[in-house]
Amino acid sequence: MKKLLLCVMALLMLVPVVDARKDKKDKNEPPKVETPQVVKEGLFTVSKLKNDWYLEIPDSILGRLIETVTRYTSTPVGTNVYGGEMINEQTIYWEKTNDNRILLRVLVLGATSDDKSEIGKAVKISSEDPIVAAFKIETTVNNRYRINVNKLFGEETMIFSLPNNLKKRFSLSGLISDRSYITSIHTYPINTEVRTVKTYGYMSVDRSSPVRSSSPVMSGEMTGFVTYEFNTSFVLLPKEPMQRRLADLRVGYFTDSYTYYADNQQRVKEKEFITRWRLEPKPEDVEKMKKGELVEPKKPIVYYIDPATPKQWRKYLIAGIEDWQKAFEKAGFKKAIVAKEWPENDSTMSMEDARYSVIRYLASDIENAYGPQVHDPRSGEIIESHICWYHNVMELVHDWYLIQAGCVDKRAQKEHFDEDLMGDLIRFVSSHEVGHTLGLRHNMGSSSTTPVEKLRDKAYVEANGHTPSIMDYARFNYVAQPEDNIGKAGLYPRIGDYDKWAIEWGYKPCLNGEDDEQDHLNSNKEIVKRLSENPRLYFGTYESIGNASYCFTDPRCQSEDLGDNAMKASEYGIMNLKREMKVLPQWTYEEGDLNTNLKRVYEGIVGQMGRYIGHVCTNVGGEYRNFRSIEQPGKVYTAVPKATQKSALDFLNKQVFIEPAWLISEDYVYRLTNDPESYLRGLASRAFNSGLLSAETLNRMARYERESPANYKAVDYFNDLAKMVFSELYNGGAPKVSSYRRFLQSQYVKQVIEQVKNQLLTNTDAHAIMLHQLLTIRTKALAAANTGADMVTKSHYADIALQIQKELLPK
Repeated sequence: MKKLLLCVMALLMLVPVVDARKDKKDKNEPPKVETPQVVKEGLFTVSKLKNDWYLEIPDSILGRLIETVTRYTSTPVGTNVYGGEMINEQTIYWEKTNDNRILLRVLVLGATSDDKSEIGKAVKISSEDPIVAAFKIETTVNNRYRINVNKLFGEETMIFSLPNNLKKRFSLSGLISDRSYITSIHTYPINTEVRTVKTYGYMSVDRSSPVRSSSPVMSGEMTGFVTYEFNTSFVLLPKEPMQRRLADLRVGYFTDSYTYYADNQQRVKEKEFITRWRLEPKPEDVEKMKKGELVEPKKPIVYYIDPATPKQWRKYLIAGIEDWQKAFEKAGFKKAIVAKEWPENDSTMSMEDARYSVIRYLASDIENAYGPQVHDPRSGEIIESHICWYHNVMELVHDWYLIQAGCVDKRAQKEHFDEDLMGDLIRFVSSHEVGHTLGLRHNMGSSSTTPVEKLRDKAYVEANGHTPSIMDYARFNYVAQPEDNIGKAGLYPRIGDYDKWAIEWGYKPCLNGEDDEQDHLNSNKEIVKRLSENPRLYFGTYESIGNASYCFTDPRCQSEDLGDNAMKASEYGIMNLKREMKVLPQWTYEEGDLNTNLKRVYEGIVGQMGRYIGHVCTNVGGEYRNFRSIEQPGKVYTAVPKATQKSALDFLNKQVFIEPAWLISEDYVYRLTNDPESYLRGLASRAFNSGLLSAETLNRMARYERESPANYKAVDYFNDLAKMVFSELYNGGAPKVSSYRRFLQSQYVKQVIEQVKNQLLTNTDAHAIMLHQLLTIRTKALAAANTGADMVTKSHYADIALQIQKELLPK
């Protein structure tokens, strides 16, 4: 026992000696440095050490332009934004400084010049791009500069996150840094994809406030925090930009622009160019294309279908995409655009990856779809697109088709459409949205090139369609009558003459080495020739186009209208609406429904009637705008003919000023509201709010009086309008006036008084005409206040006279 105890004591005495020696040895050893582990090589080599993420920026891409696109990958309930939608895009580049740092700059391309020009020096010093981030170079490996990007992506860098206007919209406060982080970085040869989680504080929405920036966000109201997930794509742009195609107002493309400076200029030029995909023939096919043979492009346009899309609709979306193939054949390409289902088992592909164009299917009750695109700001080359398709777009096309074509197509006379009909409607919307992602704008004027009576001609409309462009908002052929027996080919929109021409013009390659200026001169000659040969190639819109102004006043360029005469087309449309009013309960029937279907479609009919009113009103005081090059004769701006304007007034008198009682005469309307006349009052207001009573309309008519005495005179127009609205007063006597007519007349007086009181209009023709008309109505109203057929009529006219006196003759 004594021996064992001595052994234990000896061991205990040895322990501290051993530990001391070990400590001494550790102090002499250099500390171990952990090296970030390379995840993958690509555009940027990605590496990671614990929670730190690093990018290695190759020396070869310093100064190269990179397009960045940030999208939501998942979103909170109630924000009305969805995974797959774009937040922002920027063009960035990396720069190395003399003090061994890496800077991240955003390109602001407002001006440019030829690299070899002298003026380029002045352009450069007047175009400083902002530095949005700076990095210490951690180490250099094989001419690659390693930087830590935790702050760049994990914290609040606006160009890769929510901009300030969206934070305000969502009622967000600051970023919560300990709940915001990078989840993954994947890199590929020409792109790098960064996924992040961002959590923000939430400012509760005051529901009682009359001004609210947004609807309450459920997670924010419950917890005080809101979390989003984002994906940012970095896509390397071509070293040499694609040749620009300069824009022309006679063919509708989205555009980009910058100011161009050159030494030999005598005035500064604006380079405005279209956005389009880079479609080029393979080198071995150039000569074939020159001979007129169709060739496959070097790189076709490919769209993928989101796997979240219900399977029954995928083939229709694909068909809508590939319908554009026949348009690209006009530009010399076959199989230029194709669609594929997303390969769900391929882990190397991501729908947030900006190399892939996708139709994203969004679980939303929004009745819409839209097609944005991302392009190179130097040339307009489209890099990719994510079409956002809201699930509930089906309700929109269902109701459009039932209301506009239900009288002609029996398949539409029910609440739930068969798959083939709904599929056809999805296909047309798909084609329209894809058109936007090909660079095409809305062509609201296209439908005006079809004569109204041709819309009832079965052979013509089935062969040519009811509009030459699917980019028009000309939904369905509402002019067709049941007895016309027109099939679906004459009812649906489709890719037409204008669309094929627009793709030909925008995508046909320059094969003879022309620069953008020479190409533009050649293009002008072709446009003049083609438009003179085929008026159906006309482009017109009320939307802003580059530096061109809006033109809301051209009655040819309206959304939702058809034909070359809004009055005739609307008369036919109303004939169909009257038929539908009789059978609406049967068409919307669904067992157990508490009249929600009936009310939804009934209000759609009222809305359709409102569109007809708006289409007609635009003819009053309207003007045509026809863009012409300097070689073409004729005026650009001309007044709508007097006869057309008077026809518009006659329509309004018949369909609006005289009470449209057919809209509320069916018994079932009282199942929907206790005040049916409110719908009629809304239509009357729609007419007056569409410019009939605006000083701008009167002043425009007065200007065109000076251009030609044959044009409708402003004073004659206002007298004609007043005689229709106040026919009881102008026809001698004061018969009993209905409540609808009393409302109509009161609204007229109220709006004209507002115009007359506008100080900006003092001393204009419109001010004098309106003032005179009010005083005339006051005189007649005073007389009717004594002679009216009943007390309500007398009181109404007394009130009219008093309002005019109170506002205009207070003394």
